[in-house]
Amino acid sequence: MPARKIVLTPLTHRDHRAILIRFNKDEIDLKQKCQEIGARFTKTHKGWWIPRSKDDVNMLYEAFEPLAYVDYSAFKKQSDTAEQPAEKRANTAIKTSNRLSEAQNKALALMKEKLLVRRYSQSTLNTYTIMFRGFMLYFEATDPKDISEAQIKAYMSHLVREKKVVQSTHNQNINAIKFYYEHVLGLEKKKYWLERPRKEHKLPKVLSENDIVRLITATKNLKHQIIVSILYSTGMRRGEIVNIRLQDIDFDRRQIRINGGKGKKDRVTLLSEHMSSGLQHYIDQYNPKYWLIENVNRTKYSDNSVGKVVRDLSRKAGLKDVTPHVLRHSFATHLMDNGTDLRIIQSLLGHESIETTQIYTHVSNKNLAGIVNPLDRIINEKSNAAMILDDGREKK
Repeated sequence: MPARKIVLTPLTHRDHRAILIRFNKDEIDLKQKCQEIGARFTKTHKGWWIPRSKDDVNMLYEAFEPLAYVDYSAFKKQSDTAEQPAEKRANTAIKTSNRLSEAQNKALALMKEKLLVRRYSQSTLNTYTIMFRGFMLYFEATDPKDISEAQIKAYMSHLVREKKVVQSTHNQNINAIKFYYEHVLGLEKKKYWLERPRKEHKLPKVLSENDIVRLITATKNLKHQIIVSILYSTGMRRGEIVNIRLQDIDFDRRQIRINGGKGKKDRVTLLSEHMSSGLQHYIDQYNPKYWLIENVNRTKYSDNSVGKVVRDLSRKAGLKDVTPHVLRHSFATHLMDNGTDLRIIQSLLGHESIETTQIYTHVSNKNLAGIVNPLDRIINEKSNAAMILDDGREKK
């Protein structure tokens, strides 16, 4: 499977030196990463951009390298002096002289070390360091120890009002800043010192059972069918399926053990009867050695490869915006539709709080199936009502 690619190129945008970030428009997780680092989309150049300083190419490489191949060859071939006219370069140099000071670099290094010691995931480490770096750049050469609470609140206002960051990015900035002051500097935890945005209540996207069939049968590639079928029939996250070992599958008890899921929690989930026989066939054909899903060179599949399999199959099936997490949502909702207890669904999904699982009650058909819609009742009972809904012609 070809690796995903991100191309970084120099750009002059709105009279500022910038970096243009380009990738396939269907890569949803890469769009989310651009939003996290504060990049903005430009229709003119058909890509995402951030203001450029000396260290920003390295920052972008660190942010995207776990997700895709990063091509930054344009910066090796082209020097700064060739990018812009001298007059414009002089004008923008002042605006983009946002290099970290020695004290700020030391603070960032301490934060990375603390994140590693506390065993945060690589994804969280990348996100927190990017967020905290942007925070320090806002205050130029100021040591973060000398930044006041009022200044921090002003920075958060800047993100919302001027940068117009999405809610998730707003929250991640708060988490990163609080992590430094509370866990690196060891200051007292203050629950309300930074006001968080109002929580969004978005309903999860759920596929119909017929859509699940279309998705699985959109390919004859057995490995890809297995990946989609496991995601749907177990409710696993993409980061969990790639860590499943052969020894984690209990064919006799029809269970799959998930080790070190989100929050570093272990749990057990279902192994369906058909999935059991399908896996036996898959193992016989592909002969994996250690990981259940392996590349041709016997290494572990990546999260991104799983996401690409789902996206490719969804396009073949004529479905839009299907991700591994949509299959997880569909698993939980279909269980609820068929009367499975909420606590059991919570356990299968690995949710810490029952409140997280309760969101599926809003998209389940279980409590709606027996309701007679008032429009149907009117049409059925008012025989003389003029309606055009049944066959497209007005009834007389």
